[in-house]
Amino acid sequence: MMPNQKYRPLRSEEDGEDIASHTDSSPIVWSRGFAVRHVIINLIIFSVGLVAGWLLNDARPRSASDQLAQYSMVPSPAFEAISSQPLTLTHHDVEGHGHASPYQGYPTPERTARWMDLMNGYSIRVPSTSLDALNIESIPLNDDSGDVWVSMNVYHHLHCLDSIRHQVAGIGCKNPHDPAANHTEHSEMVDEQYFPPHIDHCIETLRKRLICQPDLGVRGIAWNPDKPGVAFANNTVDSACVNWDAVQDWTRRHSFTEEERLITTPDGKLYRGPRTPPARCGE
Repeated sequence: MMPNQKYRPLRSEEDGEDIASHTDSSPIVWSRGFAVRHVIINLIIFSVGLVAGWLLNDARPRSASDQLAQYSMVPSPAFEAISSQPLTLTHHDVEGHGHASPYQGYPTPERTARWMDLMNGYSIRVPSTSLDALNIESIPLNDDSGDVWVSMNVYHHLHCLDSIRHQVAGIGCKNPHDPAANHTEHSEMVDEQYFPPHIDHCIETLRKRLICQPDLGVRGIAWNPDKPGVAFANNTVDSACVNWDAVQDWTRRHSFTEEERLITTPDGKLYRGPRTPPARCGE
């Protein structure tokens, strides 16, 4: 007599369950499936966290140092003047001729005095070690302080603008086309084509500066209500600006004057300077 045996019918494909799931290897298959799902879930969580972190970082207020990274690329001892000062959104109304600032207009003595005050601090003293990262040297002061004589580019650029405005007005300038003018050092130029070398230098310096760090702000265009069919650019713009007062305050605290007699020439004589240079034009 045959022993009692129990049979389990084979499941068909229609039953929707893999036959292999009833074999002895089912725990291994289940374990592998769990591991795959676990990896996928972790990847999703990581991706969500990465995106959330990026969004939060992008949305957080940027520190002053972050905002001023473009200035810190070229080391400067003056960076400390603005490193803790965030950029500020400044509204510039330069719509034109009816909104003159104290620096605009004919170079009267009063306006020229304002320009000279703007450049107050043309010569400053800094530790010689602060120039190591720039790989430059400068004239040392004679007070054994270890400081050297330097000047910041921005003041040279302002000097250039001041020279150009005097050239345009013809104030305090030699007439480059005066028949009595002597241009022997530029003998290759005819008088009609002569262009004052210092003004030429200033224009080229400012051109390079403008394309080095261009203002990428945009201006709106509108139709001129008084001139049908004529369009004009709106010069009322917003700009992100450093704290200029902080720059000037730092500069003046580090400046020195001719009266302090801190510069000695190579032959041992006291140097008559430094001085803030006046406008130089016509030559």
